[in-house]
Amino acid sequence: MRGRSGSLFARATWVLGYVLMCSAASLFSSPALAQSEDYWDGNWHGSITPYGWLPGVSGETRYQLPSGPDVTVKNKSDPLSSLSGAFLLEGDIRKGNWGLFGDIDWIKFSNEKGRFTSIGGERFGADAHLDTRWGMKGGLITLAGLYTLGHGTLGYADLLFGARYVWLKGNISWNLNVVNDQDALILQGSGHLHNQTHAGNGIIGVRGRWTPFAGTGWYFPYYADVGTGDSDNTYQINIGVGYAFHWGDIAISYRDIKYEQGGGDKFLKEAEISGPSFNYTWHF
Repeated sequence: MRGRSGSLFARATWVLGYVLMCSAASLFSSPALAQSEDYWDGNWHGSITPYGWLPGVSGETRYQLPSGPDVTVKNKSDPLSSLSGAFLLEGDIRKGNWGLFGDIDWIKFSNEKGRFTSIGGERFGADAHLDTRWGMKGGLITLAGLYTLGHGTLGYADLLFGARYVWLKGNISWNLNVVNDQDALILQGSGHLHNQTHAGNGIIGVRGRWTPFAGTGWYFPYYADVGTGDSDNTYQINIGVGYAFHWGDIAISYRDIKYEQGGGDKFLKEAEISGPSFNYTWHF
């Protein structure tokens, strides 16, 4: 798992570097952005984007049993399967090349299917009947500074640097009997456990939009960041397609966020939240 996660993180870092290089090269060579309003005229400008995100979540979490050993639970859900709540809002404000960016997410899943993968360090095969029900809720807050690397007829690219904070709370319930090698009963009947984690990470990335079709409202928004801190590593990638109207922008994108914590006592071993999002942006 560590090898696979390291490979995914390295891939995300490569994507971020590639997007950053291509964006800067193309935009620096372009003339002024062809649009009705110049967001780099030295005045204050901003945008607010409420959006709907339909994510699925997969990962591994740890819980401590009252009898002593800890248990590892593997879980996975599909978009909208048991999503029971969400609040999602993004925005930015800028003056000239400098600006601020913020993103707030709150999501809740309930009554999802999962299974125990290990108890007291002993792993179990996929044929073991160790199914559970789990729920999870939490929030993500991203705050970052912006610096425009370039802007022109092909769009713009911002360097992003700041921090992301995540809070996740999980719970599991079961109805089964499990014994160890010495035939000592570890889990009997039904039960319920809960745990949570908080993690703050520094991030660096790039965001912007690509507008290759002159004279039309079509554009391609993109965002990519990588980071580390309380988590071993984290990344976020968001890419889509949108159309700019005189009253605002509408876009559809796919968003993928991943966290990994390797400490033996951490609640969150690995979590990936991904799915399509539907965005409306109001500029002011």
